[in-house]
Amino acid sequence: MIETTRKPRVTLRTRAWAALVAALATLSVPALALAQEFQKVDGKLGEEVPAGPFVGYAYGFIWIAILGYVLYVARGLGRVRGDLEELRRKLDAAGKR
Repeated sequence: MIETTRKPRVTLRTRAWAALVAALATLSVPALALAQEFQKVDGKLGEEVPAGPFVGYAYGFIWIAILGYVLYVARGLGRVRGDLEELRRKLDAAGKR
């Protein structure tokens, strides 16, 4: 018996998406090249914003988020332990009958 391999069916929609992606990739290359050009800055530099407070706020936010998550998980674990204890009592009561 002769085995034939089937080629995957390529629809018009698939070809259109491929053409659109290729066109967008081609059009974005000059924009990337322009974005990487070096431009010399003449005169006084602009005002610089100190990074210290922003780093402090970011670390504070992260620690508060972690603390909130730990409390959320601990609360859920407490509920699971309570449910497990209740189930054990019900099983013990059912086994003593």
